[in-house]
Amino acid sequence: MKPFSVQRLGVILAAILGLGLLFAAQPASAAVSGTAFAVDKSTAKAGDQLTLTLSLTNTETSDIYFAYEAVQPTWPANSQAGAFTVTGCTGDTVDCVINGNSANFHFDAPIAPGATKTVTLTVKISDTPPWSATTPYTVNWAPYVYYEFGQVGGTTSAKDQGWPYGVTGMDTTILG
Repeated sequence: MKPFSVQRLGVILAAILGLGLLFAAQPASAAVSGTAFAVDKSTAKAGDQLTLTLSLTNTETSDIYFAYEAVQPTWPANSQAGAFTVTGCTGDTVDCVINGNSANFHFDAPIAPGATKTVTLTVKISDTPPWSATTPYTVNWAPYVYYEFGQVGGTTSAKDQGWPYGVTGMDTTILG
């Protein structure tokens, strides 16, 4: 076995630096603008229904021709199996996939500059939630939005953003 040399270390570091520069040069998506999120109740009780409203306004100068959104409760509510169930999805969407306490959908596209598309989700709070009936429980919702626009000369621009810790104004305190 050859002894470790400074030359070998230099080659390894050059390779790592080269890979770092390669990946750093990849274009990143910019944050989205024109999103609005709301829930119809700031307080609720077991068995109630919540209505989540998710909107996307095109703030770009060209059509948005592909738009995707996903939403789920934040942690630890997303780990409370059966505590919340998405039961409906309506509005400006071409599809909606509901999976227990989460949903994802594609907005009806294209979305012209300045136009807004809105989707409404219905969420049922369990009649017998898994948390203590004497302690209020707060649920918030974590959306993720991705869209593509500006398809010019074969070049596409995209933006995406997630709110993993929830969105101000989308929290509901569930009373025992």
